[in-house]
Amino acid sequence: MPRSSAVSKPKPARTLAQLADRHALYERAVQDPEGDVKFFARTYRKIRGHDPISMREDFCGTAALCCEWARSAPDRTALGVDLSQDTMNWGLEHHIVPAGRDVASRVTLICDDVRAVKRPKVDLTCALNFSYYCFKQRAELLEYFTSVHAGLNRDGVFLLDMLGGTEAILEGNTDNDHGDFIYRWEQAKFDAFSHDFQCFIHFLFPDGSKIYRAFSYDWRLWMAPELRDLLLEAGFSKVHFYWEKTDAKGEGTGVFYEPDYVENQEIWWTYLAAER
Repeated sequence: MPRSSAVSKPKPARTLAQLADRHALYERAVQDPEGDVKFFARTYRKIRGHDPISMREDFCGTAALCCEWARSAPDRTALGVDLSQDTMNWGLEHHIVPAGRDVASRVTLICDDVRAVKRPKVDLTCALNFSYYCFKQRAELLEYFTSVHAGLNRDGVFLLDMLGGTEAILEGNTDNDHGDFIYRWEQAKFDAFSHDFQCFIHFLFPDGSKIYRAFSYDWRLWMAPELRDLLLEAGFSKVHFYWEKTDAKGEGTGVFYEPDYVENQEIWWTYLAAER
C-alpha cells in the first residue's frame, strides 16, 4: 500500500484589518495637511502682514503636516517634535523620503518632550488634533504654553485646534464612512468634575474585521476661556478664536472667520491662534 502523506491546509486569507496600516488610516480619516498649511499661512499673513517661513509641529506623529509645509514653498522649513520615534520613522519612510532630497533637507524631526525643545525658534508653532489635551493639570498646560512662547520668533504665532459642543462631554460612538473602512471615534468615559475623558479610535472594515483601539487617548477637555486665560498667562499678547462658515446645507466651507458671538452646537471643532 502507498504511504499516506499529510496534506497541508491552505493558510486562511488575511483580513482587511490585518492588511491595513493604522497610520495611513488615521491620516485619511483625521488629517488634512494641505488645508492646514493654507489656513496657517493665510492666518499668519493676516495677523503679521508677511508670510511665515519656519513652522514647528508639536506632537507631529507621522509628520505629514511637516512634509506638506516644506513642500508648499521652496524656502519653508519644518521642525517636528514627538515622543514616538517609531511613528516618526513611519513618516520618514512614507512622506519625507519620498518627497525628495530638497524637501527632506528642510524637515527636521526630534524625539523629545515638546516642553523641552525651545530651539530653533520658528515663525509658527502648531499643536493639532487636540494633542495638547494630554496635559491634564493646569500647571502642566501652562508650562507647555510658556515653552511654546519661548520658542517663537518675536512675531511668532501659535495655532491650535480645539473641540467643543454639548455632545463633546457625552459617552458614545461617532462613525464616519470612508468607503473602504469606517472610522469610529469612541468617547468611552467622561468625568464631569475634572473633564478627564478617555477616547479611542477604531477602524471597521467591510469583511467584518476591525482594528480595535487603534489609538487611545487619556485627555482633559479644556474649554475655550480656560485656553485663552492660560495663553495670556503664558505671555501671549492676544488670542483669536475662529469659526467655520457653512453653506446652505450647513456643511463646512473651509473658510474661517472671527465671530463676535457663537451659539453652542452639539459638536464643533475649530482653530485658535495666539500672538506672541
